Amino acid sequence: MKQIKLICAFLLAISFGSAFANETEQNNPSKKPMFFSLKGESGTALKTNDYLKQTGKTGYSALHARYGICPANDSWQNKAFRMPYGGIGLSISDTEDDAFGHPFTLYLFQGGRVCKIFRPISLHYECHLGYSANWGHYDRYRQPDNITIGSSENVYVGGNLYFKANISKHLDINIGAGGCHFSNGANMMPNKGMNIAAPFVEIAYKFNEEQHVPDTAKTTPAKPNKVDHQIIATFTQRQKYYSTVGTDLSTQYVNHSHRVYGLSYARLFVGSYKFRWGPSIDIIYDESSNSKAYWEQCPDDGRYYEHVHLAAPKERISAGLSLKGEVKMPFCSYFANLGYDIIHSNEDDTRLYEILGAKFDLTDNIFGVFGIRATRFSKAQFFCWSLGYTFKK
Repeated sequence: MKQIKLICAFLLAISFGSAFANETEQNNPSKKPMFFSLKGESGTALKTNDYLKQTGKTGYSALHARYGICPANDSWQNKAFRMPYGGIGLSISDTEDDAFGHPFTLYLFQGGRVCKIFRPISLHYECHLGYSANWGHYDRYRQPDNITIGSSENVYVGGNLYFKANISKHLDINIGAGGCHFSNGANMMPNKGMNIAAPFVEIAYKFNEEQHVPDTAKTTPAKPNKVDHQIIATFTQRQKYYSTVGTDLSTQYVNHSHRVYGLSYARLFVGSYKFRWGPSIDIIYDESSNSKAYWEQCPDDGRYYEHVHLAAPKERISAGLSLKGEVKMPFCSYFANLGYDIIHSNEDDTRLYEILGAKFDLTDNIFGVFGIRATRFSKAQFFCWSLGYTFKK
């Protein structure tokens, strides 16, 4: 399963980094706007779980080194998506609480302009998605109280708003604030996660960027007005909380991973080059559904172990209907599903579910998906590592 995740992440990174390559070379091979930047942030972890409330050590700081690319100066995407850009960043973090170690994060980012305020200053947004490692985490014997971070490797999701000040042809200074979330998506328990709020300052050095985008920028594509059919296959795993009542378990965090497979079909109405929406059928096979764990004696060696008992196969399957919306951006697309299970036997999760994620085009028809499925708008079920195919009319 880990190899599948690494392959998917590698494919998504390649597709993200090459999204503008063909368009840029075809339109203006001598002009490829890009930038390097250094970014510093200092903030606090929100007290969203008992451990952070008890320790009170919530200080957080990070230093980022980033490389970004943009569409060609005369590209239609500059008008359609309000001066978009994207790239890759590396951050090294420091926390006030030594229990969290010294993590680093490798992430992709995508952003654009919200509006101009006056000539040298404008308001921008940015979205982040990445991989974070080297965390100090929960350990039953060494860190039994650290329920915030459950594993050394986590997924990083973030976003921010900032003011960009154009100092010169090559130099920008960005000042703003953002938030991010570190979590393993129920891949390993406990999974309370850490939420960060932090202001930041960034200095960016630019190459090949024109001060004013010409009015002759290429026109946007015609309105498609068609229907796409998407099929998505998901391969992942998860853990769950187990009851300690009547089981003789000393903890509800049993280190046992369950396989999860999914298959979905969506009929999406494409009304513009930016938006598509439609109904989706989502089928999930989840080994953790209705599984039980007990402290039991092994007949082979006479020792006691934590034993997990899976439910009958028919109790591991759920099928739901959802409404899906997708917003297409230059580097990747973002989507959300809100659904309800028609077939449902999992006693631990509700019938109402939500899926949030990012979609990366690998070819004209094949795409990769990274997302998270949750219930109650807060409880993570599992991360979605998926591959999909679009049948276009």
